[in-house]
Amino acid sequence: MENMPYIINGTSATLIYEGKPYTLSANQSNFAPFKKALLNEDFEAAIDYLDIKTSIKEFSDGELSIKDGAVYYYAERLHGTVVDKLLELLESGMSTSAPFIKFIKNLLDNPSKSSVDELYDFLSYKSLPIDDEGYVIAYKGVAADGWSKSGNTQTTVLQGEVNERGQIMNRVGDTIEVMRRCVDDDRNNQCSHGLHVGSFDYAKNWAGGGKLLMVRFNPADAVSVPQDAACQKLRVAMYEIVEEVEIQDDAEITKPYYGVYSDGNTTEHDDGGEGRIG
Repeated sequence: MENMPYIINGTSATLIYEGKPYTLSANQSNFAPFKKALLNEDFEAAIDYLDIKTSIKEFSDGELSIKDGAVYYYAERLHGTVVDKLLELLESGMSTSAPFIKFIKNLLDNPSKSSVDELYDFLSYKSLPIDDEGYVIAYKGVAADGWSKSGNTQTTVLQGEVNERGQIMNRVGDTIEVMRRCVDDDRNNQCSHGLHVGSFDYAKNWAGGGKLLMVRFNPADAVSVPQDAACQKLRVAMYEIVEEVEIQDDAEITKPYYGVYSDGNTTEHDDGGEGRIG
C-alpha cells in the first residue's frame, strides 16, 4: 500500500485516508496500536485499527465483541487490565487469539469473585505474559538449595516434596499444589499461609542469595493478592516451575505474550515470586 499522509502529536493521531481525515485520541483503546502502525508506515494495519470493533472480532474469531465501549467475552464484560492485555496482543501483531481466549476461560473458572478482582491488581503490575495454555508467567524466590524459605506444617500439600518444617522443594519441572482452603484468601494479611509467586522485582529481592525461579500458574488457581508490596505478590493454590533464571537486572521479560510451551520447550518468558510455604 502506498504512503499516506498522517499527523501524530501528544494527544491524537490522524490518518488521511481516501481524502478524509480519521483521528483517534490518546484516550481511545485502539490509539496505541494505531499510532504504532503509522510510525511503522503499515497503513493497511492502521486502517484496520480505525475500526477496533472489527479488529477485535476478527482477532478473536467472534468470541470477543464491543458493546457501548466495553469489551465482552460473550456475555462476560472484561476488566480494564484484561482489555489492556488484549490491546497489547493486537499491537504486537499476534495473528492468533487462542492463548488470550484460554486465559479468559481459565480466569472465569476461578470459583471466587474476590480472587478474580484481586488478580487484576497483580496483573496490572507491568506486562505479565500469558503462555500458550492461557497461564500467567510469574517468578518465585527460594533458598539456594531449592527449599521454600518459609514453611507451614498445617498446610495440606497435594503435590510436591515437603520436609518436617513444612517447607517445599522447588525443582525445575515440578508442579507444586496445596489444598485451596489452606491458602489465606484475606488480602489484609500481608505474610500468611499459601503458595506465593510475584513480580520479577519482588521475587528477586525475596530470593536474596538463593535462587530465582520462573513459574507459571492458572488464573483459576489465584487466591489472593496481599495489599503490601504494591500488589506485586500473589497467593495461589498451584504453580509449575518453568526454569531457573539469573538474578540480574536485565533478566526480566516485559513483552505481552510468550509461547512458553509452544513446542515442548521454553522459548520466551517474564515476571515474579515469593514463598511463605512453597
